[in-house]
Amino acid sequence: MSGENLRKKGSSMEDIAAHYLKERGMRILEKNFRSKEAEIDLIGEEGNTLVFIEVKARKASGKNGTASEAVGTAKQKRICRCADYYMYRKDIAPDSRCIRFDVVAITIRTKESMKENEDPYEIRWIRNAFDYVRFKRSSPHWRVF
Repeated sequence: MSGENLRKKGSSMEDIAAHYLKERGMRILEKNFRSKEAEIDLIGEEGNTLVFIEVKARKASGKNGTASEAVGTAKQKRICRCADYYMYRKDIAPDSRCIRFDVVAITIRTKESMKENEDPYEIRWIRNAFDYVRFKRSSPHWRVF
């Protein structure tokens, strides 16, 4: 699949995840927030909690593992740094709100494995999927974003 098609597919999955979360009371604030080194797929609010959401989709065949397994430690650190930048840009003090990192894992069912009238996507919302990893530096240096 070409890079452009992959981006379209990813955007489509993010739209599905956003719709799923909205139906469950999440208020979506941003889509595809970027810093220099990372991107956060969705940023939402649930009550007073600021939620940073990574959307991962995988085919049901499982050749590349499950969607929920696709957010490793390095990705978590990049997401946390991007979250720091988001809060800096929006003038949100990290200690002023509850912050949570979620993963929406979407499994794309194959036609062969689908039952009649079954949704082609299995969506799993993993709240508190990983802990916040504060970026450690002797002094703040926002230009790294």
